[in-house]
Amino acid sequence: MGRYEFLTAVVSMVTGTAMLVSIAYMYFNRSKPRSPQTAQLSPATEDRLARIERAVDSIAIEVERISEAQRFTAKLLAEGRRPADALAAPDPQEGRGRG
Repeated sequence: MGRYEFLTAVVSMVTGTAMLVSIAYMYFNRSKPRSPQTAQLSPATEDRLARIERAVDSIAIEVERISEAQRFTAKLLAEGRRPADALAAPDPQEGRGRG
């Protein structure tokens, strides 16, 4: 066995042992996850989180409205109509035959 092969084997064994020890340490010393009930929040933080939640909900509603408008416009463009033509009131005489 050459000098470099021996050095490579020793370094590999030391590195492997260090990794094995660190993995075993993390496995046996992992902390249990905290449940949401154990975390105590101040009333100011709870109020702030409630306001953020309402803001996110309103943003989600507005994004949904925007996406509906975009789908409507894309549908009209695919049909070859202009948005103003689609929103105009239908002519009651248009569907009847002349006769």
